[in-house]
Amino acid sequence: MRNTLKTVLFVAAFSPALISVGVARLFAGVSFWDAVYYIFAGFIGCLLVVYILSALKWKGEEFPFSAKKIESNDVLLLGVVVTYIFPFLARATEITISAMVLIAAVVWIIFWLTDATIPSPLMRLIGYRFYKAEAANGMVYTLISRREIFDPQQVKAVKRISGSMLLEIAE
Repeated sequence: MRNTLKTVLFVAAFSPALISVGVARLFAGVSFWDAVYYIFAGFIGCLLVVYILSALKWKGEEFPFSAKKIESNDVLLLGVVVTYIFPFLARATEITISAMVLIAAVVWIIFWLTDATIPSPLMRLIGYRFYKAEAANGMVYTLISRREIFDPQQVKAVKRISGSMLLEIAE
């Protein structure tokens, strides 16, 4: 179940790319409803991120956390943002729904099988920051927080998203 949450959060990070494809298709003069399907799917993905983070905040299991070292992990953010613009650079009118489903399935499998996570521009837009946090026991996690963290001692409690990802609970 935890891998599912992590995977949904980061596959949904590409939801704005679906919105871009829909808008590009509208500009290209493709069927209105064809474009609306992409835009609608993109908005659903965006709302899914907000829903999951809210559910974790209210229903997630809280446990104490002691960090030894924390550093920013926003490096890959730019690469994901490029995927939002890519449909305008590529020939978006040739991207079919079945191609998007295939791409989404491949991305889903990759995120499911790996512990690596990428920062989500969508989550950054709604105020979350990404950190690489080394726990006192030596384990390294991706820590997601609403605030900027300067000192590892500031992090006191977290909620687990997956085996490698934590959501900080601000006091």
